[in-house]
Amino acid sequence: MSGQTNLQEQSREERFLREKFSDFYSRAPITVRSLEKREFGFGGWDKKIEFRHISETSEPNLRARLVRDAPLYVSHSVAYYEFPDARPMTKKNWLSSDLIFDLDADGSACGNKCGKFTCQKCLDAVKQDAIKLIEEFLVPDFGFSRDEMSVNFSGSRGYHVHVFSESVAQLDREARREIADYIGGVGLDFGRLFWNEGKKFLGPSPTQGGFGGKFARAFVSKLSDDSFAISIARKLKKPEERAKLISAIERGNYDNVGIANREKKLFDNFEKMRLTMAGRIDSNVTADTSKLIRMQNSLHGGSGMLAKSVKSLDSFEPMRQAPVFGNTPLKIKASEAVPALNICDYSFGPIPAGETRELPVHSAVYLLCKKAAALA
Repeated sequence: MSGQTNLQEQSREERFLREKFSDFYSRAPITVRSLEKREFGFGGWDKKIEFRHISETSEPNLRARLVRDAPLYVSHSVAYYEFPDARPMTKKNWLSSDLIFDLDADGSACGNKCGKFTCQKCLDAVKQDAIKLIEEFLVPDFGFSRDEMSVNFSGSRGYHVHVFSESVAQLDREARREIADYIGGVGLDFGRLFWNEGKKFLGPSPTQGGFGGKFARAFVSKLSDDSFAISIARKLKKPEERAKLISAIERGNYDNVGIANREKKLFDNFEKMRLTMAGRIDSNVTADTSKLIRMQNSLHGGSGMLAKSVKSLDSFEPMRQAPVFGNTPLKIKASEAVPALNICDYSFGPIPAGETRELPVHSAVYLLCKKAAALA
């Protein structure tokens, strides 16, 4: 079945975007691991998945479909199947699945001010979450090599981390849920990591493995922030007192400077850090062995940007590197208020609702995909 909506039902904006997307897919590289064993799903103007239970036997065939139908969203299964286009699901004959981590900016970094126009602060925060997931969990705790992982920008608000190690390929949903729970610190007991020994209050040291060591390292790192240090004890305003406490924590002693209400303060910070150490991971995606996930290096219909494969997260800047359309000017009319934005080093806005502007096509496409503007 064709993934393209009847042309008579399409708006000018949808037709324009599909033409742009079709042209992009006619020349863009397409690489999907074991493509012939994947189920594909395609979406359009109203839904990210409108058609699924689709299979393709080769990259040229997939490219031809993408050029012909120009879907606004392209997804494939995290699973490998013997019969990927069969239905119901049980007839596909599940063979194995990649392990997927889906991280999305939730707006908390800016106090939920950016809304659907994800701001730089939120994009930076979720990128750090992805780095933390890899560097603090997947490599040291689970022993995955970087050759067994790939990372891509989601195309809009976050990142997808794919693990294709044979060691996890056969894991069922329950086992995958346990991995997600461990990373999220679900069920982690403060009382098992900290205890009283006489007048001392002991806990994990920064050199320990597991969550205890992660907490200790994060806690020591946060002590470099004056406001955080003073919230633990006012005397930590003095650098020598702070150094004294850090030295003690390195030996597993969390109170050699006399912290009032030490257990409550440490417990409160432990709970906060437990929720932030792993970042904004969607555990339901990780546990799902038949989930459809956005195809790497495909276009995101909600932004017009590329779900770009990322080699170096540290240096990746999505608003500069993920747009694929050029600088040709295009007139649009804002259908809602648009904030100040910077795309591909081009700054524009704010734009009041109802105002017409001429923008580079990369920025115009972004607003059209956000349904924040119409063609003028």
